[in-house]
Amino acid sequence: MRTWLATGRTLGNLIVALARGSGAIAALTVLAMTLLITTDVVLRGAVNESLIWVPEIVGYLMVALIFLSLGEAMLAGSHIRIDLVVDRLPKHLRDRIELATLALSTGVTAFFTWHGFATMLRSYQYGRRDAFGALATPLFIPQTAIPVGLLILTLVLTALLCRQIGVVFSGSKAQGTER
Repeated sequence: MRTWLATGRTLGNLIVALARGSGAIAALTVLAMTLLITTDVVLRGAVNESLIWVPEIVGYLMVALIFLSLGEAMLAGSHIRIDLVVDRLPKHLRDRIELATLALSTGVTAFFTWHGFATMLRSYQYGRRDAFGALATPLFIPQTAIPVGLLILTLVLTALLCRQIGVVFSGSKAQGTER
């Protein structure tokens, strides 16, 4: 049992580190977007020239920002939750509802992760490019951030689900011994 607990802690720590690293990369995309937009504005003002590819790259970076920050946002409890009714329930019911919502969220996120990877791979296999962008970017490049970010979120949700299983089942054992 101790080996399982130690393995679980190690995996949990790796998942947290992965989510934090992904969040740091997402933060760097904000810096890159800021630098690109500032450079474009300065060039327009100084020499009346614009970098026509800046909006395209900033759009791709925005997608990366959103998806790569999902795991860290989940760890921080920053996703939207509606606890109006749940907060009024007894703790054992709240724990079970949390378990059910984590299980559902993990399944849904895993589904979209799978399809995100499939879409990215199809774009790569068929050589799809951004037909409207100035750079004709191969679409698999910006699409990569979507399944990677969703995979990290799925891993975080799985770790939280495992922890919640422990909360629910250790709580029910403790309640069973009190009777």
